[in-house]
Amino acid sequence: MNVSEISHCEEIALDDRRIITSSSAFGILRQQLVKNIGIDRIKGFLFHYGWEMGVNDAKDALKTNLSLQELIKDGPIRHIENGHIRGTQHNCTYELDEQHKITYFYSTGTWVDSYEAIEHIKRLGISKTQVCHTLIGFASGFMSTIFGERLLAKEVACVGKGDDVCRWEIKRQIEWEAEGESDLHFYNETPIVKELEYTYDQLLEQKNVVMRLADFQQKLTEEIINGSHLQTIANMVYDNLRIPILIEDTDHRTIVFAGVSEERFLELKVDMDQFIRENEQKDQLVKHANPLPFSKKIIKTENQERLITPIQVQKEVLGYCAFIYVDAEKEKHEEDYLLLDRFANAASLILLNEKTSFESFERMKGNFLEQIIEGKLPKSEIIKRGKFIGIDLGKPFFLAVMEYKKTQGSLEEEFLLQEHLFETTFRYFNGKKATILAGQYDGNIILLLTNDTVKNSPITDVLKEFHGYLMQRYPHGTFKFGISNVNNEIESAVKGYEEAVIALRLSVRKEIVPFQSLGIVGVLINSKNMNGIKMIAEQELGPLYNTEEPKIVELLKTLYFFLLNGGKLEQTMQDLSLSMSGLRHRINKIESLLEKDLREPNEMHQLLLIIKSLIALGEIEVD
Repeated sequence: MNVSEISHCEEIALDDRRIITSSSAFGILRQQLVKNIGIDRIKGFLFHYGWEMGVNDAKDALKTNLSLQELIKDGPIRHIENGHIRGTQHNCTYELDEQHKITYFYSTGTWVDSYEAIEHIKRLGISKTQVCHTLIGFASGFMSTIFGERLLAKEVACVGKGDDVCRWEIKRQIEWEAEGESDLHFYNETPIVKELEYTYDQLLEQKNVVMRLADFQQKLTEEIINGSHLQTIANMVYDNLRIPILIEDTDHRTIVFAGVSEERFLELKVDMDQFIRENEQKDQLVKHANPLPFSKKIIKTENQERLITPIQVQKEVLGYCAFIYVDAEKEKHEEDYLLLDRFANAASLILLNEKTSFESFERMKGNFLEQIIEGKLPKSEIIKRGKFIGIDLGKPFFLAVMEYKKTQGSLEEEFLLQEHLFETTFRYFNGKKATILAGQYDGNIILLLTNDTVKNSPITDVLKEFHGYLMQRYPHGTFKFGISNVNNEIESAVKGYEEAVIALRLSVRKEIVPFQSLGIVGVLINSKNMNGIKMIAEQELGPLYNTEEPKIVELLKTLYFFLLNGGKLEQTMQDLSLSMSGLRHRINKIESLLEKDLREPNEMHQLLLIIKSLIALGEIEVD
């Protein structure tokens, strides 16, 4: 069987023929669009599709010479004829000026049986938002064309999202914008092709950024492998990026900089120091008085802008890297931050290497100091090794012993504090260009400082400045120093150590006590007459010379402060936090046990000397 057919209709127009199809076909199309470009993207797509249909029908209507009122009524009729809806209710209020420009416009209405709502529910279920995007587009395009101004429809209720009716409003675009309408973006949504072009450009730019970062990282790695110093790497970074760069420590002291003259850099530093001082006052920062960040941050002053990121070594911030922008402001710093972050990582590796080498060297010096104090090396060997590390141990020197306590903390925190203090000590004196020996001995930190080291300044002034620095960095700690007399022979270092320890033990009210300030106590006390001192103490103190009994220790402590204050009860009350009656009771009990008159000057002086001697020898503690 063979069937052939040739059909032709002359009545169908070629330029704008109507294609008859079912609403289900558009429902299937809608479903496929959601599947391929997503529910959010179809809003703009269908709106513009409906807009163009509305514009096209409005142009046809304008050819009929209908009045504006008749055109407004004609729009819904054409909407129904297109099969988009089965009915509508429409109210439109507007005012025009003499030039027929809109001065007021508001339109509202409802649609009956929107094909979009029906098909959306059938194919995709109940929506969370309005779904009649084609209808909204048609109404917007039609009304905008006949009024000659952009009018936008918005669906305020929709059967597609479970409402009883599809209700809409039309207003001028400028009115929607004034009201802060949040859905305006999809009315002007970028076509997918344009969006893909933009995405491609972004990907291309990101690829170029990644390639620049990889090239930059390779150059940094090569410099690190070659053992370059920070200044060399900073110069390389500036040569590649043409952005001035700076590295500072946490106290704002410059380590290296590149890209600006020294004179210009000093001007910028003064400007930044002023900014920091102002922020210290505003924020009332305590710790380190340091307003700089521990993460990336942009700081702007009147003369410069800095992009800053920290340099971290072993989870500790040692300093900051910064790009400096002077001549022109730069709004976007994303790529610069990535570059700066890589430079900060490189700086961290270099500083870690320097820190490890420096600490190893300083710990070696600390071990050397322990050997000197323990008398394990002859004088010639000591002086020879001293020259190797840049210190002349043939010169007169002082020994200082530092005791440190933290008000609260675990054993682990105590150990970390000890390590930090040791590192802080040799970094402090290294920053002062002072070569010292520092070590840890018997739970304390010991320092050996030559006359050349202190530069002929009083040793007490040197340690007072160091004490102030420690209190600034560790405000919750307590630090005390005992200082030996000046020693001329390095082999007598053990004697200097004993002097410093004795002075430290007697530092009850003072943070820094030189041995020479002890007077006769210092002369009498040394390790050779220890037994004699104990024998006299046992004889004079009698039952109070029992450090195993806590109550007796409290009485001995009361006696010490009473004698130290010259018998003044008020001062002793404050020192011991006792009431007057409680203090008098203790004094009477002490006099009864000792069978002595504590108001008699000779007795007071002798007992005070004995107790000080016991404290200096470490027999008792009164802190």
